[in-house]
Amino acid sequence: MNPIYFEFFKTTNIEDIILNFLETLIKTNRTYNFFVNWDKIRKNIDTYKIELNILNSLIGSNQFDEDLKTILRRYPEVIPLIPILLAIRDKELSIIDNFADIDFKIIDYDFTNKKLSEKEIEQIIEFFDKTGLKNFFVELASKSIQDYVLGIEVGMDTNARKNRSGHSMEQLLDPIIKKIVTKHKDNFEIVTQNNFNYLKKKYGIPINSRIKNRKADFIIIKNKNTFINIETNFYSTPGSKPQEIVDSYIERQNELKENGIDFIWISDGYGWKGQKNQLYKAFEKIDYLLNLHFVREGLLEEILWKI
Repeated sequence: MNPIYFEFFKTTNIEDIILNFLETLIKTNRTYNFFVNWDKIRKNIDTYKIELNILNSLIGSNQFDEDLKTILRRYPEVIPLIPILLAIRDKELSIIDNFADIDFKIIDYDFTNKKLSEKEIEQIIEFFDKTGLKNFFVELASKSIQDYVLGIEVGMDTNARKNRSGHSMEQLLDPIIKKIVTKHKDNFEIVTQNNFNYLKKKYGIPINSRIKNRKADFIIIKNKNTFINIETNFYSTPGSKPQEIVDSYIERQNELKENGIDFIWISDGYGWKGQKNQLYKAFEKIDYLLNLHFVREGLLEEILWKI
């Protein structure tokens, strides 16, 4: 284990460091903006504001097919909105017509903004009928398609939570790291979400092909000649992932060192509980492993100065 831990926490026992790490883990990395990205939703709704108002005219229509045909002919810009009505962002769909038929057909739909042939218009009329969208407009929709699409956008945005969970640690650490960099602005620079080839282009340091296109969470440049990669992740539930990932971060550190880059791993979450053996391995093989508590206590700043 790196002696900096013993100096910082004033102990000579590796067990104390491991227990401190485990006892200060946090159960979640979610902040209030984790749940729904309202700015993105507002932007998506505004993109189709006019088209949504056009589709409002179909609500409760007594001659739905004819009204939809007229809209498709006059306003082809509504076409890309059709898949979104079914909570799908793809603009090209392939659908099995009737799987019970031994000679079933696969029908391809193209929902890009374009002028449709009459055959394509008939296909979309059939699409509305068979997917239930016609019934939705005629029987279920009441006032505003915009409100309906707003609900769909919120629902689809929840699918992005997995990615947001991965970025939450970066968001939590970003102001802390920037505060350190700002405090010592004559010594430190920060680069976020860029690949290592950036260092080759800007600072002329050799970067091998294995890592040049790899994206880093944070890169700290110290005194224009020392380069430090900070990577973050979070384990919310116990399981095998920490066992699998420790080796990959050991390998990452080795690759970075071959390129003259130091490495700091910041990880947290209750998924580490019950993984004491893996923590021993990580602390022994990886120069710098911290959780959020260690960072907030000032250990990250201390490490950045000592490297």
